[in-house]
Amino acid sequence: MYIKSNYLKPLYQNPAPKAPRKKSPKIKLAILFFIFLAGGFFIWNQKAKKVPSEIIVTEEKCTEEEITEENNEIIVSHTICEGDIPAKVFSKYGNLDANDTANLLLASEDVYDFTNLKIGQKIDFVFSDEDKSTKIKYYQNTENIIVAELKENDFQVTEEKIPYLAEEKTLLIKIDEFLYKDALEAGLSEASILEIADIFSFDIDFTTEIRQGDELKIIYEKRTLNGQLAPDGKVLAAKFTNAGQEYFAYYFELEGEGSHYDSEGHELVRQFLRAPLSYRQITSGYTGARLHPITKTITAHYQIDYAAPIGTPVVATAKGTVTRAGWSGGWGNIIYLRHENGYATHYGHLSAYGKNIKSGVPVSQGQVIGYVGSTGWSTGPHLDYGMKLNGSPINPLSLKLPKGIPLNETELEKFQKLKKSYEEALK
Repeated sequence: MYIKSNYLKPLYQNPAPKAPRKKSPKIKLAILFFIFLAGGFFIWNQKAKKVPSEIIVTEEKCTEEEITEENNEIIVSHTICEGDIPAKVFSKYGNLDANDTANLLLASEDVYDFTNLKIGQKIDFVFSDEDKSTKIKYYQNTENIIVAELKENDFQVTEEKIPYLAEEKTLLIKIDEFLYKDALEAGLSEASILEIADIFSFDIDFTTEIRQGDELKIIYEKRTLNGQLAPDGKVLAAKFTNAGQEYFAYYFELEGEGSHYDSEGHELVRQFLRAPLSYRQITSGYTGARLHPITKTITAHYQIDYAAPIGTPVVATAKGTVTRAGWSGGWGNIIYLRHENGYATHYGHLSAYGKNIKSGVPVSQGQVIGYVGSTGWSTGPHLDYGMKLNGSPINPLSLKLPKGIPLNETELEKFQKLKKSYEEALK
């Protein structure tokens, strides 16, 4: 199985059968183990979303195994792949038997469901002097790790923060072709690029309003783990210059919860996004092939036509409720949403609807509700986006919404000190 050198052989020999170390009802263990095995079906059966040929995505990286030695321990690492069955992963890479996996499932039920291993996530099995793994580390996401440690025949399971080493890094990015490509070439990770687009999405339409000559200056956390490059951390401060207008963002924590604020201490989050096409959805995974340009035109009655490839994801610009989703003559497939404060929006000529989108369903801001199409009276693929206030059409691009929630006087004083610490670097 793993035998790559003599010192590894004892780890993977099949041990003699042993009685279960934890006395649990056999029927209960059998049921739990069956559930654990069944969980593998869901990993195997996860179907890739249908992605139009115009939108390019990267493939999930999948590693069979990686064996390292550290502090007299052997670490067997595996990245969860499509087709992996959780019980078999624990058996193959951790040398755990059926009783071990059932006991692990019982011990972890209040911390993490180990039948729900995600494709692309890493899992480490640590071996010391035992013939089976005595510690399991499952990297749940870029920030948290689930640790299961075998102590006195029982697993103890905890959720911990990944112990990154972080340093502040500053980058200046000048837009020559388009943000995604220029930022990648400057050394910024995809995750940080998309976070920037999310941060400023209430002020800038990154799909249509970015111009050659725009600039991004960003201060962010560059992180390492065990001496190796790791996913970037938080965007601490940023300045985006778009068509000569400067926009600022500063990361500030309030009662343990962090968010980004403008120069005056107002949270950047507002009721409506600037655009119904998500830069994150469109550019994530771009590999260097042709990226189709998206354009917009303001039509009569302030409706906005976004010319975009069929299948481009369409998002709700604000939290709301679906009042109608269906065919409507010249509009083709259309969705109507009702929002707070008397606002309503519509999204027309769709090729398809998002999952579970139907009348009466609540939607969140930024949720994918449909896909660009050319249904109804349409001369080409585009999205017709419109907004009304108290029943009267208004221009979404000239909408003057209140700024986000402001910091109180005490917190604002702390914020101003933090802001000042970044002023020189953002010049």
